[in-house]
Amino acid sequence: AAVTEFDEKDKKHYSPGIGGRADGAAAVKSQEVKMTAHSYREKTFVVDNADARLRRSDDLSAFVLSPNGAIKTIAPGASIRISEVRTTPAGSKAVNLFVLARSADSGTEFGWTSANNLAQRFLSETIGAIEPLAATNQFGPNAAWSNGKFLGQIMLIRVVGTNREIEHVAAETADAFLDMAGAAQTDGRTVGLNSGFRSYPEQKQLSDGWQRKLPGFNPANLPGFSNHQNGIAFDFDVGAGPGNLTYDWMARNATQFGFVRTVKREVWHWEFLPEEADAARRRGAHETF
Repeated sequence: AAVTEFDEKDKKHYSPGIGGRADGAAAVKSQEVKMTAHSYREKTFVVDNADARLRRSDDLSAFVLSPNGAIKTIAPGASIRISEVRTTPAGSKAVNLFVLARSADSGTEFGWTSANNLAQRFLSETIGAIEPLAATNQFGPNAAWSNGKFLGQIMLIRVVGTNREIEHVAAETADAFLDMAGAAQTDGRTVGLNSGFRSYPEQKQLSDGWQRKLPGFNPANLPGFSNHQNGIAFDFDVGAGPGNLTYDWMARNATQFGFVRTVKREVWHWEFLPEEADAARRRGAHETF
């Protein structure tokens, strides 16, 4: 997924509620996290592939065969519920995503199949949480930063992003993200995530690549100074902005969920800032600038 970021020099760096504590995860109730981290468990999905093949549970690269040697499939249009998700590597960041499906009507288990066989392709569903380890330091995968200062360790939620890549969002912003993505889906739109929370090393890699003018690297703040590191910044798949169906839907609705544009030159960069989003909505806007 393409990720870029460039905050204007006078842009204020915000710290969400997760900052300023020794452990941001402590404020998130375990049951709430359990539900947020597995958004698919309370949903019904529809199979929209006429060749939705079943996979072997012991080898997801192999298919389940009937006695006559034909590959077993799930009928197109079938409504299913999902009880488990597995991933296998498909590149440096991309994954193959498989789901354990059962009939939404009878509860009969169909078996494992690719998430690509489902409508929406499982985009923006959450598939687990990453808790900070006790021994993790300020440069670890769960370390939050803002304006050059280490805030503490936070819990992260794994999200199925664009291009079959797994992105991360802070647990305390995940519900708002899921609510917005769900509302968009109800309206026939898809909100895809290109980039969410970034660790210190991830931000450093992007910043270093930009400063060295390496191919494929776009403007990125220095590590420790990006709002992608404190849990409030999201890069969404909105194409070139106005005129894109997702962008236009977000321009009308995102502020209702606490999201607002904060960087004038980046149509994809939105931040979870409920007060600023409310102020923008009251003046008929969807940005802070």
